[in-house]
Amino acid sequence: MNQWSEYLAKQKVEDLQIKNSLCALDNMSLLYVGGDDATDFLQSQLSNDIHAIDEHSIQLSSFSNAKGRMLGIFRVVKIDGGYLLLMPSSILPSIQQQLQKFIIRSKVILADITDSFACFSLVTDKQELITNELLPSQINLVYQSDSLISVRLQDIGDQFRYIVMSNDAEEAIRLWTSFTKPLQINSSENWRLQEIQSGVPALFPQTEAAFVLQMSNLQIIDGVSFKKGCFPGQEVVARMQYLGKLKRRMYLAEIQTTICPSPGDELCSRESEKADGSGKVVDAVQLTPDLCILLFIAQIDKADNNQLVLFAQPDKSITLKELPYPVTQ
Repeated sequence: MNQWSEYLAKQKVEDLQIKNSLCALDNMSLLYVGGDDATDFLQSQLSNDIHAIDEHSIQLSSFSNAKGRMLGIFRVVKIDGGYLLLMPSSILPSIQQQLQKFIIRSKVILADITDSFACFSLVTDKQELITNELLPSQINLVYQSDSLISVRLQDIGDQFRYIVMSNDAEEAIRLWTSFTKPLQINSSENWRLQEIQSGVPALFPQTEAAFVLQMSNLQIIDGVSFKKGCFPGQEVVARMQYLGKLKRRMYLAEIQTTICPSPGDELCSRESEKADGSGKVVDAVQLTPDLCILLFIAQIDKADNNQLVLFAQPDKSITLKELPYPVTQ
């Protein structure tokens, strides 16, 4: 996809915003899972029910270790001959390596096919785009042709949200060019901002094996099936769901700071002089020069009672924001 990369390098990037924006997903990668046993293999490894999707729908899912700690979170698209797992580029090598261990004698192929696709996202309320026949009309639906895959994700306010993936560079450039007329081009930080504002968690190397899936609200946003049967860590996940009391969950927040925290950065109690295990940053983006928006996972009692600060910036107050979906204890 050198033609696509060279084209993107010439694009003028505007200031970060969500509304009516377009961004390349150059921080995301695609793992192909194919072969005769691909469906059964993913059904045995992922948290969600792979049988519940077809070529016209997308699924949020995760992959955990035996202790129920997540190693990766990704979206799954079924294609002719297999599946595509969309995830942050930084975790793909680890996910591929971990999944490879479970293949044994199964007829399954794993391949990083990121370089074979041009991927970008758009967020818009423009009628001429919303009604475009190449963009699905309903949330979680997928449009597929021989070369193009487009997906509609959950809206952000009044903004419709899409992912577009093409294995034809000329087609991708043609579509991107047509979309730039009504939309503003952003960097890939736009994608992370979308996910944060949508309350959708991501995992990075810094947070690998840090969280059980319920801590990241995956059970609320359809990232797990409790009826599908066994998968790595399933006993831990089920025990927490039916027998335990959730003591940590994910929050959306803002911090007035010029130094944006990174995934895995520690949160602690206000009075603590050291990292005390109270919580961790999931992801964060600098929205304006002095305002950062973030997702973090932390102890519920401390977060709800405004007892938390960033360990590295204890003088900066954390302001909780309402997630775009209801959270029940």
